[in-house]
Amino acid sequence: MQKILFLFVLFGLTSCTEKPKANIRMAKNLVHPIACMKLNSIGIEKEFLSTLEKLYSFDESCTMVLSVSYKKDIVCNSSYNSVAKSTGKFPKSFLKLELRKGLDVMYSYYIDLLDNVESTDVHDGFSRLKNDIL
Repeated sequence: MQKILFLFVLFGLTSCTEKPKANIRMAKNLVHPIACMKLNSIGIEKEFLSTLEKLYSFDESCTMVLSVSYKKDIVCNSSYNSVAKSTGKFPKSFLKLELRKGLDVMYSYYIDLLDNVESTDVHDGFSRLKNDIL
């Protein structure tokens, strides 16, 4: 009986530390490493903008444009999500990085986060982008 109780406690503790996984999409015609990126800085918090500028030297004349979008404090009142909300697995925010050439999405990084988006999340996402295409 003690072993079964121990296994349930162990399972409960390890399931709460599950790290969200990012969804990555890369266009088949993306030639990498890419030569440059331009940053679309509209709507980005100064803290996130500073983090990105420390990680890469963006080129305003480049045709490849990186857009950053995120939302904090997501609240959903739908009864369909009651189980997810009660177990604590409902996302509180998301982060999306999209690299476009014209209207075509060449690379996309998307992650749901259990806490609000922070600079470390932006850093991790952009580092993944750099590893994948630079």
